[in-house]
Amino acid sequence: MKIKLKFFGFPEVEKKVGGKEINLDLDGSTYGDLLNYLQKTYGESTKKTLGQQILRNGKEWIRRDDLAHSLQDGDQLSFLRMVSGG
Repeated sequence: MKIKLKFFGFPEVEKKVGGKEINLDLDGSTYGDLLNYLQKTYGESTKKTLGQQILRNGKEWIRRDDLAHSLQDGDQLSFLRMVSGG
């Protein structure tokens, strides 16, 4: 299954994966499968770092503890680091 990942506010992850966007050919079909792939490919720290806000196809939020959340071919997941302050 082909999916696209976008990273917003994760410079350490961007450095590891080679950019702000990557395309993957994932052998699984769930958010948990994706996290396992990222851990295996880019290390445990990448998996832990991305446990923030996840937006699927620009309209559906994925809870970070919902490892069984199904993904579909062509999905785009945006990982967002929410920052507050002022």
